[in-house]
Order: sequence, then C-alpha cells, then structure tokens
Amino acid sequence: MTMTLNTSDRGRAAMGELSGQMALVTGAAQGIGLAIAMELARAGAQVVVADRDLVKAAAAASQIRESRIDAIAMNLDVTRDESIHDGVRAALLRFPDLSILVNNAGIHCENTDRVSTIEHFTRCFDVNLFGIWRMSQALAPHFKARGGGKIVNIASINGRKPWAQTPAYSASKAAVINLTQSMAMTLGEANINVNAVCPGGILTAMADAFTQDREAFQQEMIRPRALKRPLSAEDIAHAVVFLASPRARNITGQALNVDGGAVMS
Repeated sequence: MTMTLNTSDRGRAAMGELSGQMALVTGAAQGIGLAIAMELARAGAQVVVADRDLVKAAAAASQIRESRIDAIAMNLDVTRDESIHDGVRAALLRFPDLSILVNNAGIHCENTDRVSTIEHFTRCFDVNLFGIWRMSQALAPHFKARGGGKIVNIASINGRKPWAQTPAYSASKAAVINLTQSMAMTLGEANINVNAVCPGGILTAMADAFTQDREAFQQEMIRPRALKRPLSAEDIAHAVVFLASPRARNITGQALNVDGGAVMS
C-alpha cells in the first residue's frame, strides 16, 4: 500500500488538531498501521513509524517528512522487551513530549487449514495482546510524568463476534478489548485515555494470509454490514485520530467498531 501527503495536506498538517503533538505507531510500515501514521501526520502530529520491517518503515517516514512533518523510522519488535526498551528510549530522545501511542502491531495466527494449535494461540497472544501490554507499560511512566497521554489499541470486530475459523485471533482481540478497559481504569487518574478501535474486514496483507479470492472476501465482509460498501484502512485511521485528539478528552475505556454496521454492540 502506497500513501502520500499531497500539497493540500501540508497546509492541513501545519494547522491540524494534533499540531505539535508526537505519536508512536507500532506495525506502521503497511496496511492499517501505515494509514494511521499518515493520518496522524495529516493532523499535524510528528510520528515514530515503528515496525519490524525497517525498510518499509523508513519509506513511510520519508513520505511524512516530505509534508514538513517530522518523522522517524524505527525497527521495533513488540514481543521483545529489549527491542521495546531501546525503541522507546530512542523515540523519547527525538520526541521528548511524546503523547500518543497507537498499538497497531498484530498478526493473523491460524494456519491455512483453519486448525488452531497451542502454538497458534501462544504466538497470537504474544503479539496481539502482550505486545500492547509491553508497549503501554514502557510508555506509561513517561505519560504520567508529562501529565497525561492517549493510548489507542487496535482490536477487531472478531473480538466482539468471533469467526469459527479464527479462534486464536478472535480470542486475542477479545482480550485486547478487555485489556483496554482495565488499562483505562488503572491509568485514568494519571490523565491517560485508553481506547480501542475494532476494524471490520479490510483487504490488507493480513487478509491475504487467509484468502485466495480477494473479491469473494470483500463481498463476504460486506454482506452483514448495514452500510453496503467496502472499508478502507483510512476509515480506521480517522477513528484513531479522533480518539487521539482533544475532541475525545472525556472518552476512555471504549471500543469503537468501524465496520459499516456489521456488529452493533
């Protein structure tokens, strides 16, 4: 997925509602994470593009800098404490008033035969759930010291209504919603908002891992939606920017479905 900030975006970024703020996005080199990083930049935020794929992350950061918004790329693995420690330290050296964390890094865990094993569950929870916990724990002391911050976790509507074919993935995303609520309660007194976004099915590289027919997958995702149209990564990014903005200052512990009305709860 290639995204760019055009000339009109540059003016918007300069006066955006997140102007002067600093954000770190995990899994930001492609797909939904890339869309989030670009949309945060359009809103004026300086961005740390964190991902295991440093080449793609660097390309994304370069695009953001072309819009006159500062950005850096970072190699970061949310399953490794050392990687997180080093990454957070480097991020705070460049952006000492970092105030937004978007926990987007995630994987689809089941194999092509739709058979889950304990290895699938372990891997899924290590990235999708424990990765969020590790990153949030690493940045929470900084947010507390600066007087507050925003954490947005990317869950899934499969955490609301699981697919039979994806028990490990669905269970991990349900746990993300629960963790989001627990974190909101424990961090609220420190003026830290914690929310989640639950995307519906989107054609990304992750979707390619479990479908061979993109058009059929798209139609399958659209069928239960009240709004009979496709979702895009940008739809998710808009929700994230809202939750990271001052407009959402009194919203915490919520999981916002962005799925065209497929799941209404």
